[in-house]
Amino acid sequence: MSKITIPELKIYGYSSMNTVKAFLLLFGYEVGRLKLKYPTNYIDYLPGYKTFIIDKLLHVVSTYIMVVEDCHDYATACTIVRTLIDSVSAYHLVYHSGTTDEVLLRHYLYILDGASQKIEILKRRSLHNTDKITPQEYQELSEQLSFMENNMEHAQNVCVRKIKSLSIYKSYRQEIDTLIKDKNWKYINIEKSNHKNTYSWAQIEALFPTKHRKLYSDLCAYLSNFVHGLSMSNLAFDTEDKDMYESLSANVALVLNFMHESMINDFEVDIDFLTDGFIESPNFNAYCSFLER
Repeated sequence: MSKITIPELKIYGYSSMNTVKAFLLLFGYEVGRLKLKYPTNYIDYLPGYKTFIIDKLLHVVSTYIMVVEDCHDYATACTIVRTLIDSVSAYHLVYHSGTTDEVLLRHYLYILDGASQKIEILKRRSLHNTDKITPQEYQELSEQLSFMENNMEHAQNVCVRKIKSLSIYKSYRQEIDTLIKDKNWKYINIEKSNHKNTYSWAQIEALFPTKHRKLYSDLCAYLSNFVHGLSMSNLAFDTEDKDMYESLSANVALVLNFMHESMINDFEVDIDFLTDGFIESPNFNAYCSFLER
């Protein structure tokens, strides 16, 4: 596969993977600084929860590197990239949309949707005691599932209570009650309460700033082949061809850059705070190893 030289990657030896690794070392250090400032990830503590999301996505990028370099698994790498794109698209919609109240509304609806889906899965199949496990194992498993369900129900209750305490709820009570009922954090217009008032994933991806947007059009359609397993039988590729991962890694680098910009713009910090102590850290020497000399 031909490799395209990207001028912006010159500092990293024109290697998309080196760029990803270098970004991960730098931005991983920065998110560590954010975690010092916002150490809790409670759902009603927005700075800490957003820090938790960014940190989790950095771990996903670490997994991407391992899948490419250790496993040479192109299909799984594509699935991970699609996961990253969907995740930052959701982040952008939830935390970069509208007034403070609207951001909080989407935030709580977003968590409400996730908690509700987990409860639905837990309740879909009831736990039955059989002779395949011991009575003690059954009791422990039952307690774990009960704790998980209670925890998710508590999260739901917190989200609904917080939404109804927002000043915007007084102005759009009926519309927001519909959003709560539908767990619809992807709503288009708060003034509409019908069920068609929902962004598709393609529309969410199109909301990105121009410099990121082309990343999320045809690429996402291609990556969907891997997410849905269609590529398992209809596409053949050379798993040992390292250049085939270059375009994927370039897109991961763009995702990381978006996350970096979010760390600077979404929190009450500046770049000096995020990078304070970086030169003295082990991350710095590792970062320098990826720089073109």
